[in-house]
Amino acid sequence: MAIKKYINTTEVVELTGHTTSEILNLAKTGVLPGHKTRRGWWRFNVEAVEEYFGVQINKPEEVEDKPIKEGKAIPPSDTRLITENFYQEIIKRACNAKSSIKIMTADFNVFRLEPTKNQGKKYKNGTPFMDFLMEKANEGVSVEIISAEKSGRFQDDVERAYCSKASECFSVWFCVRNHAKVVIIDDKMAFIGSANMTRAGLGQPHCSPGNFEVGILTEDAEIISSLNERFTDIKQHKFCDDCHRRKDCLEIKM
Repeated sequence: MAIKKYINTTEVVELTGHTTSEILNLAKTGVLPGHKTRRGWWRFNVEAVEEYFGVQINKPEEVEDKPIKEGKAIPPSDTRLITENFYQEIIKRACNAKSSIKIMTADFNVFRLEPTKNQGKKYKNGTPFMDFLMEKANEGVSVEIISAEKSGRFQDDVERAYCSKASECFSVWFCVRNHAKVVIIDDKMAFIGSANMTRAGLGQPHCSPGNFEVGILTEDAEIISSLNERFTDIKQHKFCDDCHRRKDCLEIKM
């Protein structure tokens, strides 16, 4: 069965029993993530509608019997392409991390999480993602970041993290040659793609589209192991001795 990713206002009204004006008011105030098309129609993210109204739109796929080969079950596909819903697919998963979050990005800009009901309805009320990462580190979740850019605001946030209780579980390395965009969560799921850790990339706004991005989500243990190896090689300076840009890099230590 095809999985729906967006639905229009009429469908939301039919599913929830709310009026069109109520749905549009939720959209315009940023409570219900959606965006306006060029023709003026509103489209809503299916996952957001399901979560907010407690309804089910996409029915669970039926589990088929797994074919048997050489006495072992062939596992279902654990790698898939994503071209939208990056916030829901990556950032929300990171919010639920239990042990570790590893990030490789060429650019790390300030963006905010979706506001909770207690924070209000506007995007600016949401928690800055860096503050969230510090909270996770305070809880004992290992947070490691490799970034190519060293913008003033990002560096200020990093120094603030190193001066806080988060410093025990929080580490950042700068590598100007890093152009990889990778997020590894709990060493069980990984994202590999084009999107940076920016508002228009992985943190793209909830009420409007961000950049056109593509990426792969995977739970493949071999792929995740290889990504972890690459991550470790960079943070341990394996390539620094022969790098022509070594002087441009600075590992922050507080």
